[in-house]
Formats: sequence, structure tokens, C-alpha cells
Amino acid sequence: MSRVAVPVRARLVVVMLSMACLLGGAVPATVSASSASYQDLEHFALSLVNCTRTGGWVRSDGSCKGRGSGRYSAYRKPLTFHSGIASKVSRVYAGKLAAADACEHNLHGSSIQQRFHQGGYTGTPFGESIGCSGGFTTRQMVIRTHRMMQAEKSSNGWHWKNMKNPDFKRVGVGIARHGRQSRIVFDFYGA
Repeated sequence: MSRVAVPVRARLVVVMLSMACLLGGAVPATVSASSASYQDLEHFALSLVNCTRTGGWVRSDGSCKGRGSGRYSAYRKPLTFHSGIASKVSRVYAGKLAAADACEHNLHGSSIQQRFHQGGYTGTPFGESIGCSGGFTTRQMVIRTHRMMQAEKSSNGWHWKNMKNPDFKRVGVGIARHGRQSRIVFDFYGA
């Protein structure tokens, strides 16, 4: 009889999921993609985006200088939080990225468009920005990710374009952590 080698990480995931089933479905926070403890950080992340979007500038401590002023870049109307996109698209994908220790837009061949459609969102402009970090607290990851995206102002990078796109009206935000790896997903939507 041949034996298949199973990586230690895969065995650990199976053990943790088995324990969760035995405990009535409770999953440890280190595996959870949509833990309620991250909802405050998701709204904090949105406040950073709206600081930059309205012409302010986010500092290294997460504070905002010049919110709503149009001083550091052209003013755009603030985005609103879309709880449906957050729960059906952003948090799900953030969890998959964290569990896979990946940082990409097309994990396992999925696309941004497919994720929106599977969540029930079609027919409008949409975009996605993701951030990945290890070795920092989740709050530090949120701030660092935002500041890296904000720094794309000089090159007009895609993360900057997504934050400043006037066609986007709402955003879903999802945060997940697995071990020391944190992921954040911003899913921008035009409706």
C-alpha cells in the first residue's frame, strides 16, 4: 500500500477544523476570516481610505491630516461601507488569502469579476486592492498597507487610482489573520 505524504500545514488545518466541528463549529480566531473583532478595524481602514480620498494624508500613526480639505490631492466624495460586499466578497477572499499564505488577485484561478458575481454584484464598475503583511499587529498592517497604497500617488499606481476613482461609491473591506500573516481586501463598487 502506498502512502501519500501530507504537509504539516495541511495536517494542522485538518486538526483545527476537526476540533472546530467537535466544539460545535467554533473556529479559533487565528483561522477565522470574518471574526467580529476585525469589524472595527475594517471601518478604521475605510476611514484611512476616506482621509486620502477626500484630499487628506494618513500619517504613520494612522491619524489623518487635512481630511476633506483637498489639500494633498483632489477631493472625492467619501466612500460608504457596503456590508454585503464585505461579508460576501471581501472577508471571504481575505480569509482564503490568509489561509493560503498568498497575496494575489487570482488565487486558485478566481478573478475579481467572479468573486463579485458570486456575491451577487454585477453590472457596475468595480475594483480591488489587497494588502498583505506578516509580523505586525493587524492594526499596524492596516496602517502600513494604506500608507503604501497612498504612496502610489507619485506613480498613479492602481491602489491610488482605486482610492481616488470618482466612479466608486461604496467599498467592502475584509480582514483576516492566520498565524502571523494578515490580509486586507478592499472591494470597490460603483453602485
